[in-house]
Amino acid sequence: MSNSFQVVLKTESETKRVAAKIAKNCHVGDVLILDGDLGAGKTHFTKWFVESLDSKDIVTSPTFSIANFYRTDMYALLHIDLYRISTINEFIDLGLDDYFNQSVTLIEWGGKFMSYFDEYISISLCINGDDSRLMTISCKGEKYKSLMDILNIEIKGVIC
Repeated sequence: MSNSFQVVLKTESETKRVAAKIAKNCHVGDVLILDGDLGAGKTHFTKWFVESLDSKDIVTSPTFSIANFYRTDMYALLHIDLYRISTINEFIDLGLDDYFNQSVTLIEWGGKFMSYFDEYISISLCINGDDSRLMTISCKGEKYKSLMDILNIEIKGVIC
């Protein structure tokens, strides 16, 4: 069983396919923390994640709104951006945790508040010098250990 693995995403198409694989394996109550370089594609990843679930909603960055909700045929999706949130108290005061058990939650810039969650999937996107992206996927909690093995096989199967 793997708690972490990495893939190099050379094209936008590869990133879209990876987002779709992850989306299809998520369930209500799952929390995905997206972190990494500024401009590495966290919001684009979320857009492709939502699109892969046949949502008609337009995905936009919630940097200023803090949170957006999207409808899909599989589950509700909560998209949070914590770039402007500085403290754990500010995060808690948002009151969004009431929705975590009712949706799949993707949290951009959530790395600074990982300690708040007992279980999560972490997806880090870093820009490589050749315009590719290094994606590191890891997890915390027993809930996600078997999912990590599934994702490792499925994601590496879609990378050219």
